[in-house]
Amino acid sequence: MTRPTCFCLSRLALVALAATTFPAQAAALVDALTEAPGRHWLVLSGMSHHFQPERRDWREDNPGAGIEKEFTGTPWVATAGYFRNSYDRNTFYAGARWMPLSLGPVRLGAFGLVASGYPSPVLVLPAASIQVGRVGANLVAIPNLPGYSGYLGLQVRFAVD
Repeated sequence: MTRPTCFCLSRLALVALAATTFPAQAAALVDALTEAPGRHWLVLSGMSHHFQPERRDWREDNPGAGIEKEFTGTPWVATAGYFRNSYDRNTFYAGARWMPLSLGPVRLGAFGLVASGYPSPVLVLPAASIQVGRVGANLVAIPNLPGYSGYLGLQVRFAVD
């Protein structure tokens, strides 16, 4: 295991330990996040395109749904949901999107997720998001890596409040 992956997993283990050891404090954090000002979104996962389709029979139709909460006045978005991934496996995910750079309606940053159905349960993905009124789209892009095909992934999102 690489040092960054090990570091992320150990931090995740500490969060899980804290949540089980200090349930009142964990509940207070969840309440604070729920009550924080922001906008809620319905997210529909849809498709991906792999740059090296010959490496595997990739599933590029990736149906799923999730929720996002965009926190007012911050570059942070909490996210959780489900989709059928490119390995044709069920993926349940939870994490955050950090989008500190803005270019008009386009925001740039990264997704950080804990997700099932992948070789590594911790994913950090470069991301772009565009929003026009109550409709938006999320795009992730990964370059080709040794032993892995790069891809583009697309989600559409709709404000629900």
